[in-house]
Amino acid sequence: MSFQTPTAKCRTFIPGLGTLDGLQYANGVQQFCGIPYAHLSKRWTRSTLKTSWKGDYHDGTQLGPIIEGDDADDLVPVAPAEHFNYPRAVDELSGLVMNIVIPHAFQANAKRLPVFVYVHGGSLLYGGANLPIFDAVNLVSRSISIGLPIVSVNFNYRVGIGGFLAGETIARELQRDGFTGSGNFGFTDQQVAFKWVQRFIEFLGGDAENVTAVGESAGGISISNQLVAADPPIFHRAVCMSGLSASIPAWTMKQHDHFFEAVCRHFKIDPAAENALDQLRAIPQQKLANATPIIQCVPSGTGNPCLDGCFYRTGVNPLEVNVSPPWLKALMIGDTYHEGVIFHLNLLEEDFYSARRVLQSHIQNEQQTDHILNAYGITTDLPRAEFLTRMEHMCGDAIFKIPNYLLAQECTRRDIPEEGLFLYHFDQRSRLPNAFEGTAYHAHELLYLFGNLNHKLNDDEQRLAQEFASAWIHFANGLKPWTGNTERKWMVWGPSSTMQLKNEDEDEEVRDYSRMNIMLELEEGHGWKEWLAGVDSLVNRRWKLVT
Repeated sequence: MSFQTPTAKCRTFIPGLGTLDGLQYANGVQQFCGIPYAHLSKRWTRSTLKTSWKGDYHDGTQLGPIIEGDDADDLVPVAPAEHFNYPRAVDELSGLVMNIVIPHAFQANAKRLPVFVYVHGGSLLYGGANLPIFDAVNLVSRSISIGLPIVSVNFNYRVGIGGFLAGETIARELQRDGFTGSGNFGFTDQQVAFKWVQRFIEFLGGDAENVTAVGESAGGISISNQLVAADPPIFHRAVCMSGLSASIPAWTMKQHDHFFEAVCRHFKIDPAAENALDQLRAIPQQKLANATPIIQCVPSGTGNPCLDGCFYRTGVNPLEVNVSPPWLKALMIGDTYHEGVIFHLNLLEEDFYSARRVLQSHIQNEQQTDHILNAYGITTDLPRAEFLTRMEHMCGDAIFKIPNYLLAQECTRRDIPEEGLFLYHFDQRSRLPNAFEGTAYHAHELLYLFGNLNHKLNDDEQRLAQEFASAWIHFANGLKPWTGNTERKWMVWGPSSTMQLKNEDEDEEVRDYSRMNIMLELEEGHGWKEWLAGVDSLVNRRWKLVT
């Protein structure tokens, strides 16, 4: 395995909280797990910052509880480290915990180090900080080896029905309890986690004034949503890997009311009952999670943010692509080549005619719908496997790649300086013997960032992984992740363990930016949003759930 083995236990003290035990590694790295950062009194209320520990002590030598069952699969194929006990208990009320890795024992007089806060993905529906792929000991060790040590933080936040159920019923109860808004509980948990970092990370050697937020998939989507929040958490740089706010659409209150009713109906609860929420709270969180695919009518759906009139900054729309606020020092965005393979299962029921029907229901223009399908070579006479491959590619473009490309264009139009925006594509193919073998699949780059499956990589792949992780570490240190970042160039990682900066003309044959521009020019620049809505409905089967 690629995990390092702890050599001893270690201990430190955090003023205001108490004594913290952790794990010591041979290279000086220390790891503290399961640190409770928030208090949660019940499901579907706001979490609040936790400022004390029971008995002024926390045992950080083992991972903490999980919000709901961890979803380890081919996307994150890393087995658990032997020094941790698995599986962890499911406990949503005590599951708001974080894992912190520091490069050396805390020294009060030492220079504070950059903080790398990782926000996990999982479609806002599943996942958690305890997944073995996110263990940051190897990443922090890499930061030491290149002379740019970082402090790493990752954390659980509420996901799925527990984290994003919303609507008027929830809004009324929140108001009675002294809170605002409706839903978005996972997002407000994230804000509390960043507040914990601001208040306490200095006692673990981190610099609260030098924080980089990093997230992949729903993690990047989360950070993108935080960038347009009315009360954004404090961080200074951001990395959105494979996802912006437009990638998972925020729903209106009316849409959330319909979904709330669907959840109640599934559990035979009257949604209009005074105690409907209490009845739902009596259902174990894992049972809610297990029922979600049935309720959503899709094998793998999403959690959805809520346009509640409170969470988002006035005048911005998370369904669109938004340039970063001026307080953000730098942004990195990117995607993988085969993003759309994650939609394979959800598309298995579709044929040309059903897919066209769903797209047309949103685009409302027959000629334009056919134009889009033709642009991706999606026709009635394709062999089944080729039809699915082209559909996946189209959906990956719509949901992940084109929003990134549009944001790059917008930053160019607004003369964002070159040190403020970094762009990448991850084309490195996987050799792992699973369903994604031979593809640069969604989340594959995490194996290269965290380094927790290096024993399965060959020498060239390991060298690429070192360079990839080093780029992210440089960025967190306020440095350029790579040189030559001019003329809106994209760093292309792979496909054969190579890395090269390319402008869009040089990469046209691989990326087909011309087709992306055609999509962005639909209806004078507005049609791509209807197309994106249609693709979202298609891959998540929204049309099966009346919203």
